[in-house]
Amino acid sequence: MTFSSFSPKRSRTSEVYMDQLKKRRDDAANMWETTSLSGVKVYPMRAAVQAMINQGRNMDTALAFLPHAEKCYKEGDQDKLLVWIARINKEIHLALEEDNDGGPTSFSDMVALLPQPPKAIPGTITDLEYLDRVKGGWVGKCIGTALGDPVEGWTSEMIRSRYGTVTDYLVPPKVENDDTAYPILVLHALDEYGPSFTSEQLALEWVEHLPYAFTAEMSALENVKAGIMPPESGRFRNPCSEWIGAQMRGEIHGFLTPFRPDLAIEFAFRDAIISHRREGIYGEVFCSALISIAFSGQPIEETLRLALAFVPPESRFREVVERTMRWCNELGEWEGVLAKIEQELGHYHWIHTFPNIATVVTGLLLGEGDFEKSLTTTLMCGFDTDCSAGQVGGLLGTILGYERIPDKWKEPVGEEFESYVIGFEKMSFAKLSEWTAQWGKKIVGPIIQNT
Repeated sequence: MTFSSFSPKRSRTSEVYMDQLKKRRDDAANMWETTSLSGVKVYPMRAAVQAMINQGRNMDTALAFLPHAEKCYKEGDQDKLLVWIARINKEIHLALEEDNDGGPTSFSDMVALLPQPPKAIPGTITDLEYLDRVKGGWVGKCIGTALGDPVEGWTSEMIRSRYGTVTDYLVPPKVENDDTAYPILVLHALDEYGPSFTSEQLALEWVEHLPYAFTAEMSALENVKAGIMPPESGRFRNPCSEWIGAQMRGEIHGFLTPFRPDLAIEFAFRDAIISHRREGIYGEVFCSALISIAFSGQPIEETLRLALAFVPPESRFREVVERTMRWCNELGEWEGVLAKIEQELGHYHWIHTFPNIATVVTGLLLGEGDFEKSLTTTLMCGFDTDCSAGQVGGLLGTILGYERIPDKWKEPVGEEFESYVIGFEKMSFAKLSEWTAQWGKKIVGPIIQNT
């Protein structure tokens, strides 16, 4: 007997039945193929299989199932398509259950992988400068995501063919983006629980305030709704747990902890482990450390090297960053570096952490500290352009501060922040920055001076 046996009888008219059947078949078709807002075809099941292969899992059986599923999709047999999707998912989940190398499950586990204990870096900042640079970071990130949104998932060749050399927004900028939704919930978690908030408490913020999510975050959100809490929420039935979703939301932890990358990475770990594992976690840890260190005014390359000290030396993520830095120094121009990225990392999905952190590093190093050049260089490399350009914009905005971001880029964004986070749909950038800075001052204390 099922729970539905206790429900009141419902009228099953032919019209209701047909509506439900259409929804079922539409949902099945979208599980196989859909189109992003940037016009890119997305194949969720193929992407999930590819994600598992990128993690080193044997997906031979699942690969053999893909042509059968494709045939059903093309023939419009969505009912049979659901059967093949179930079979593919079984192979994915079996591989996930067999994975005993998911990386650290606690912050202390990750710290144990580092050669040296995480430490603060010297420095102080005035209250007014801190607020300006936090606002610069927020606005810079929104500039980057708005720039990258229209070509998210495009290859460099596609971007160049359509737009040539990009020097400005491709369309009027839109501030709302999933990259900037999750950081709002970190701030709200601080309001609710204070700096000691747990991963589970932050995950429940997702449940309360996020109407939807994508890829790894979608899997994690559904897990948490079902009572599967971190760190299991980032691992269970989550093939995309090494994609860019954690890295894209890491800046907030650096905004909150100037000169204290040791604290930034702890907050970032608590956040990342909700939806990611291993290399995906390291992406957010690195991003948070970059922002925290950026307040010190170090040169870009030194900032990158200092942030790498907070990433386990044996990780593939660290290897990718180091290789990309070497390519930038040896080749000195982004087209050559991109050719290396495509050759060495092109087999990863365009949403994966690795090719995108490589384009971020390329823009930062070859942009030579120039806001526009750094942004557009990263954009022209392609892949997940809103996330990568957003990360570059967030870092450069933090370094420069709001007042020094070129008017050409900040004026079209305006003064109002927008999100789809329930209860936080609109607020001014000034209010958002003050909210962030107020918590930062509580967390890092005397580093921020009232002068």
